[in-house]
Amino acid sequence: MLFRLAWRELKRSWRFGLFFIFNLSLGLTGFVSLKAFNSSLENQIKNNAKNILSADIAVSSRRELTETEMNDMRSVLPAGTQEGKNYEFFAMLNSDKGSRLVLVKAVDDAYPFYGDLQLHSGKHIESGAAKDIIQEKKAWIYPELQSQMGLQMGDKIKLGQLQLEISDIVDKDETQTFRAASMAPRVFINRAYLPESGLIQFGSTYSIAYLFKLPPTAKEDVLKNDLYAKLTDPQVSVDTPGTAGEDSGRQLGYLSDYLGLVALVALFMSALGAAYIYRLFLSSRMKEVAILRTLGLQSEQAVGVYVIQASLLGLLATIPTAIFSEILLPLLTKLLGSFTPFSLTPRVTMEAWALCLLMAVVGSFVVSLPFLVKIFDLKAAKLFSEEKFSAGEGKRRLWPFLPTLVLFYGLSVYQAHSWKIGSIFVATLLVVVLLLVALGYLTVKAAGLLKNFRLWFVRFSFLSVARRSGASLAVFVALGMGALLINILPQLKNSLQADFKVDATSKLPSLFMFDIQDDQIGGVKSLLAEKKIKTIMDSPMVRARIIKVNGQNYERMIEAGGFKTREEERDARFRNRGVNLSYREHLSDSEEITEGRPISGDFDSTKQKYAELSVEQKFAERMGFKLNDLVIFDVQGVEVEGQIVNFRKVKWTSFQPNFFILVQNGVLNEAPKTFITAVPSLPPETRNQLQTEIATKFSNVSIIDVVRLVDEILKTAEKMSWSLELMAYLALLTGYIVLFSIVRSQIKLRRWELNMLKILGAGFREVSGFILTEFAFLAFISSFFGAFLSIGVSFALNRFLFEGSFEFSLMQPMISVVIITVLSLIVSYLASLDIVKESALSILRES
Repeated sequence: MLFRLAWRELKRSWRFGLFFIFNLSLGLTGFVSLKAFNSSLENQIKNNAKNILSADIAVSSRRELTETEMNDMRSVLPAGTQEGKNYEFFAMLNSDKGSRLVLVKAVDDAYPFYGDLQLHSGKHIESGAAKDIIQEKKAWIYPELQSQMGLQMGDKIKLGQLQLEISDIVDKDETQTFRAASMAPRVFINRAYLPESGLIQFGSTYSIAYLFKLPPTAKEDVLKNDLYAKLTDPQVSVDTPGTAGEDSGRQLGYLSDYLGLVALVALFMSALGAAYIYRLFLSSRMKEVAILRTLGLQSEQAVGVYVIQASLLGLLATIPTAIFSEILLPLLTKLLGSFTPFSLTPRVTMEAWALCLLMAVVGSFVVSLPFLVKIFDLKAAKLFSEEKFSAGEGKRRLWPFLPTLVLFYGLSVYQAHSWKIGSIFVATLLVVVLLLVALGYLTVKAAGLLKNFRLWFVRFSFLSVARRSGASLAVFVALGMGALLINILPQLKNSLQADFKVDATSKLPSLFMFDIQDDQIGGVKSLLAEKKIKTIMDSPMVRARIIKVNGQNYERMIEAGGFKTREEERDARFRNRGVNLSYREHLSDSEEITEGRPISGDFDSTKQKYAELSVEQKFAERMGFKLNDLVIFDVQGVEVEGQIVNFRKVKWTSFQPNFFILVQNGVLNEAPKTFITAVPSLPPETRNQLQTEIATKFSNVSIIDVVRLVDEILKTAEKMSWSLELMAYLALLTGYIVLFSIVRSQIKLRRWELNMLKILGAGFREVSGFILTEFAFLAFISSFFGAFLSIGVSFALNRFLFEGSFEFSLMQPMISVVIITVLSLIVSYLASLDIVKESALSILRES
């Protein structure tokens, strides 16, 4: 019976049902589209996991394994295991067409056990395939070197002391997944030629991967645990295809997390519109509910009817959601798909459907719950009086809003993959909404005081804003939120571009050099001095590993399966790697002590028991370090004990030589080390000449062209911002749907009022002006405050999350205010047109 009543009611109120469904489905679209894209990406990575790793299991380190470690490693592996060994490191590529930093991948004949490299010549390099780079002194290069330097097949190149010929270009590399602001394009060579190149010397930065192809019966996860039991050094990592796939998709995952949070704002706004529409619908049905109550229907049964209705509406909302998702998915894929080598063709999966269905049905219920409980306060006796029924009557309860808050918070944490980011997002959204509600409330109250206008319909418009505060506040919050979202990204981009601006007045270096040997630093400085170039800072770098903290052995953190927050993933990565130490007499201008005291001069062994340490604050948080903690390092077999005396903040976007841990001067000065240095801003021609000359004279020194890298970072940021802006505009579109729904429902409620104005002599222009003035005022004020709040939110994000400077831009917010106001006028006009044009005689006939 309840289902029949619910269905009959919906058929009678089909216009309400359509508005509710459309509002909810638009909010769900962004969320479901992202879920479909992520599922497609995850499936592709999972299906290609072995290709990405190029092996069944891999052991990697930033140092050569000892003979004991090699024996321990091989003792675990089953009989019949095939083995390969690769090196990866940065180096300078020299040619008669210039020099360029590249990522050298030195492979052997076994590479790759899995996966495929598609070469420009048409060759496919798979397991067991013949490779000319193994047989001869040849190299394969990435296409970026072709476009950036004009290198072609047959050209001669030089890596260190090694002369090579380019034999092919890698068109597609299945062992790499995320290609964005790559610091250097890859070059493939034969690892047997590394000694001849002279590129790997003491202190050089490189990574080694031992790749293994296991027999079919071997179990990867069991072997992984056995290898970790044998290889106890945290710097040595063991990867299976599963963990390699997770790592390779992590960068795109971060972007997807933030896209999902923007999509949640659209969902929140659609829920706001749906809640308002449902409240109006329930108000119009309260009298009928009261009649049913007098005929014997219990309150619980009455609520049951509307719960069934809400569930049906949620179920039906999945249909337009699927249609809208099919429209949005290609756009999202085009924007994000360029970051992967896969040909992604995402579809709404069963998992995405299930999530959509759950959110639609549960979402419809929690949105309607605060109004449904009002049925319990309904008094049937009002039928015999002339009082009006309203869904706003009865006790004011806060608990019906809690399920909405809990659901939204849960979705935020799930989407952000972070308790911290999810919590900050929800807290920020609540603060912004409360601010918009407060500003909206003041605006609505102030509107009632604006009476000194010559045109009567303008006075009536402002009075109408004040009288219908509920509808006015809903419009205010929806449009204010949309204005805030579309203005945050341009403000962040302006600040990012200002931070990365490289010109004559910039503090950013133009070249960043590393892997300078101890006996080369003097020669490098002399060469620069000849050209009257002074380095920004010369920083020694000493390789070390942490062995104890406060007397406790420092142990590897192994990532478990299942749901992991981004913080857990990041902490595991930081904990499972070696550290680079440095020392200096004073902090650079990109560093600032946030807690503790400065390091007290040079180390004095007669007065000090421990060396003093300065630790970057976020690194300290990830490692669990506290002030005064005692840390023991292994520096080339010598134990060095230090005590943390301060935490400092580092501006990493300065591109100056900075380190997570600084040791008191006088402790590591005699330790084996390499140097890092940076060169200030130079004209392009001087910069290119200097880069080539250093690469020729000091072939093992690697040079990062900061200007080129910054340009790549900004291009990548621009591409990523397009996808974020797409979601922001989806949220704004949702705001307009909320506006349309509210204007439409308000016009229907005020149909008698509007037609009475016509009977009293008001023309089409005046009645239209009455409506448009009301909503233009709300749109202008709400978008103005939304744009103003976006500046505050952008400043907070730059200051506390990105730790960069803030570049204020007034033009973008002002333009957005004008555009939002104009579009709101158009939407309001279209929503009210048929009733405004309606003949007043129709009202009289109905009477």
